Amino acid sequence: MKKEKYIISRKLIGGLLLKNIIVFGVFILAAAATMFMQSDKTLAAKKKTNSYIKILGGSMQLKNGVLTIQKKGDPFVAVNETVLPKKSIRKVIVKEGVTWLPDEAFKDCKNLKTVILPNSLKTIGISAFNNTAVKSIKLPKNLKVIKKWAFEGCNIEKINIPKSVERIGVQAFCYTKIKNITIPKSVKKLGVGVLDGCKKLETVTMPGDVEVIKVPKPSIDNDFFSCTDLFYYKRRDDGSSDPIKKVKFTTALNTDILKRLAECESYEVSSKDPRFKSVDGMIYSKDGKTLVRIPLGRKKVVISDKCSTVATRSYGYRTYGMSVLREIVFPKSVVKITSDDDLNFDISHYKCKNIKVSLNMSQLDNKSIQRLWTTNKYWKKSLKNELLRKGFASLNEKNERMLMLADGYLCSYLKKEETDTDETETREDIVGLVIPDNVKTIGTEAFSEYDISYITLENGVEFIEDYAFEGCGLKDENDNWYAVVYVKRDNIHISDKAFAGGESVRIVMEK
Repeated sequence: MKKEKYIISRKLIGGLLLKNIIVFGVFILAAAATMFMQSDKTLAAKKKTNSYIKILGGSMQLKNGVLTIQKKGDPFVAVNETVLPKKSIRKVIVKEGVTWLPDEAFKDCKNLKTVILPNSLKTIGISAFNNTAVKSIKLPKNLKVIKKWAFEGCNIEKINIPKSVERIGVQAFCYTKIKNITIPKSVKKLGVGVLDGCKKLETVTMPGDVEVIKVPKPSIDNDFFSCTDLFYYKRRDDGSSDPIKKVKFTTALNTDILKRLAECESYEVSSKDPRFKSVDGMIYSKDGKTLVRIPLGRKKVVISDKCSTVATRSYGYRTYGMSVLREIVFPKSVVKITSDDDLNFDISHYKCKNIKVSLNMSQLDNKSIQRLWTTNKYWKKSLKNELLRKGFASLNEKNERMLMLADGYLCSYLKKEETDTDETETREDIVGLVIPDNVKTIGTEAFSEYDISYITLENGVEFIEDYAFEGCGLKDENDNWYAVVYVKRDNIHISDKAFAGGESVRIVMEK
């Protein structure tokens, strides 16, 4: 019995040993195969990395992190992960003879820091260096075109653009670390957003008249396509922004370009500009007598005491973006506010909702006062107090909500003090208001911020100006505007545009 048990045990143990030996052998063979395969791949990669790779007649060689591009036909193709490992590229040398870099040439080569380009190069393609670690680069002296997104997201801190460059594409240097940049006079076309999101940007030197390269129509999937500025903002991570310090113009200024410069603290025009000059960072006519433009990044504006005329467009030339203006001081020398017939902008682009106004002149005509009043709703509270302080206006003795100018001119029906400037959904309803007979003229936009069901004009009212009651009517059940105006004077003159937006207004003569 004991012998039988012993025999069984030996058989069991022998079987186990044999099974283990087989498993172990399989494991060793698998490991060896893996090692051989890895060795073959390593040798193949090494061979690939250190040998010339011919593509479309050109050739590239990657060795020890340095990618050399030889001219053996033009063009070469962009670096492709299936051909070369992008993460291994730390330096790029493009040899003489290559005339252009293709689109996305080195895009996403995240370890690429150094680039040497030939003087033969004329074009840098779309996103050529996008998302690389390039910190500095010397652009060739014969370069002509820098396409869109060429250096987007690079670590570039300084760049010298050669005087040969004629075109710089959309967002070419956006989200870089550039602090100061000079765009040469040779550049005739400049893309929007060229320096968008450059948080360290302080000064830009550029031509005063360049053609702006626009972007396609707005895309639902891409908010960028709503960008219209050359330098949009110095955006912070929290979404806020700072104005850049200065924009200096090297050629005669076309003022249309200013509305594309977003927030800037100071402008400097060329001393050879035939039409304009800059004083304290603001733009005036060449004789210094007319204020032409205020930088959008200026918080406090003190107008020159040599200035006699302020154009409304000087502070209202923007249709998008934000102005940081908080205070404006008019000197004694200013005697007139002129209007721009084509002025059409959304005044709500101001960040400050309660702008302080100081009037130091001794006289100002009614038209100028009216223009000041209607061209910035955010300084109306302060302006009202200044007009009353200077005696340029008074409150109607029969209704103190009526701000009156000389000769019975009704400038405005004042909002209640507690009313928010931007309040639109709860506009005040006017029912049965009587305009007293000491009012001779109802001025432009005097009642444009109210809803009116009916109003009575006493016998003294002689004239109603353009847009005096613009959009003032209420809506009936058919969504049509309506309002009733009772008039007692049979020879009253009512402008054709007095009730613009209120086509259903009824004028009723009362005897």
